[in-house]
Amino acid sequence: MVAELAVGADVRIVDTRDESLKGAMMVVGFPTHGLVGSVAASYLVHSLDMAPIAYMASEEFPPTVIMEEGVVSAPVRFYASKLVCGIEGSCDQLVVCLSDIQPPVQMLHRLGRVLLDWAERKGIQFVVAVEGQPIENEVQGDARVVAMANRAAAPLLERYGFQAANGVVTGLAGGLLLGAIQRVTPVLCLVAQAHKDYPDARAAAKVIETINPLVPLLVLDTKPLREKARQIEAEVRKTLQQTKKSMSRMREGEAEGPGEMYR
Repeated sequence: MVAELAVGADVRIVDTRDESLKGAMMVVGFPTHGLVGSVAASYLVHSLDMAPIAYMASEEFPPTVIMEEGVVSAPVRFYASKLVCGIEGSCDQLVVCLSDIQPPVQMLHRLGRVLLDWAERKGIQFVVAVEGQPIENEVQGDARVVAMANRAAAPLLERYGFQAANGVVTGLAGGLLLGAIQRVTPVLCLVAQAHKDYPDARAAAKVIETINPLVPLLVLDTKPLREKARQIEAEVRKTLQQTKKSMSRMREGEAEGPGEMYR
């Protein structure tokens, strides 16, 4: 049975599997600098064999769908891993919000609020947004990852040894943190150095390794990501290029058919 939660002005999350996610941690990955969020979120979904549980819809989104083996999916999707419990009774579960589009800037406040409202409704206990910090040259070695948090998540910075950041975060992560200021749900933003001109899978791998201590019962092995970085980068780049090309044609007033995305 599909359950729909309508929140905000024309931004809604549609549950395709109505199940409790109590105690889970949610990672939010949208395409920003270096596509760090998109690559990290996509890798988590595939490596943990996550199941789709919901999607986000809005008439303000670009008219774009994602095709996987011929099946159409929404551009902003939610996935959940299986619940893994240890012998001591503690359990870990990961939820991922993965986006293949960049929402309009004017939507980001509402979108962040919708995400947090949905997370609280589902019983999610912790939200982590992933962002990229653009740098001119390729990073030698692992990317530097810093963290920003709302007050509810501030104690976690010292507990897990996160490097606290100073500065400004914009985009969706900024909207999430702004909307989380007065909330009791801990919200953390991990910002990784990433190349400004192309997808940075190594930075995504470093972010996943930074997240790993928060869900120790889940095996987040980044070795395959590091080994297959070029393949993942190419797939993400191709999807975004197709979306950008399609939107450019629409702005120019061309008739839109299936075009090159139809295979």
